[in-house]
Amino acid sequence: MAHPKNRQDARLQELIARASAMKLQVRKEKLLREAGYRVHSGRCRLNGQDLIIIDRDAPIGDQIEFLAGELAERQRSRSDSGELTDAHLG
Repeated sequence: MAHPKNRQDARLQELIARASAMKLQVRKEKLLREAGYRVHSGRCRLNGQDLIIIDRDAPIGDQIEFLAGELAERQRSRSDSGELTDAHLG
C-alpha cells in the first residue's frame, strides 16, 4: 500500500495538472511571515495570467484542500457565466 504522504503528493500534483488544463498557473512559494499579520495561500491575476499561490510551508493536506476549493470555485463560476466546460462537451 502506498504511503499516505505519497498519495497526498500525487493528489496535489493531479490538482496542479487540472489547474493547468484550466489555464491557471499554480506556484508553491515560501510566504514570508512578519509580526502582526498572517499569510495564506491565495489567487490573483498577474500580467493577465490567473495565478494561484500556495504556501509551500502549509501542511500538504491544507494545500490540497485549498487548491481543490479554488478549482471547484473556478468551475462553478465558469458554469454560472455560461462558458463551455469539459462536462458540457462530453
